Amino acid sequence: MRSVNLRKLREIFNVDNIIDLLVDLFLLLFDVITSPVLIIMRLVRWTIGKFFLDGLKNKIKNLVHWLKNKPTWIKLLVIPLLLIITAYILVFMWIIGQAFGEFIMEEWDNEK
Repeated sequence: MRSVNLRKLREIFNVDNIIDLLVDLFLLLFDVITSPVLIIMRLVRWTIGKFFLDGLKNKIKNLVHWLKNKPTWIKLLVIPLLLIITAYILVFMWIIGQAFGEFIMEEWDNEK
């Protein structure tokens, strides 16, 4: 049992994985040192995106389950409407993300 665990650890902690990890850590550290505001912006974007996208996914799933037993004419009305609304929501989220990023970068430039 012990040799199996050691073998798994050796497979995980091989030279390639260690080098990849060190390079990623260096890049992350360099990114933090050069512009710490980017980390805050990424965290805020991720958090907002996660809540919006998870909520959107759940609403779509609930609607699809609701549509399963409905007549075809209702499906033909609801599905295109759903696609259009989803597209608008995703575009709106993208615009807000871009505007938020520009606002943060403008504030960051003004501080320097």
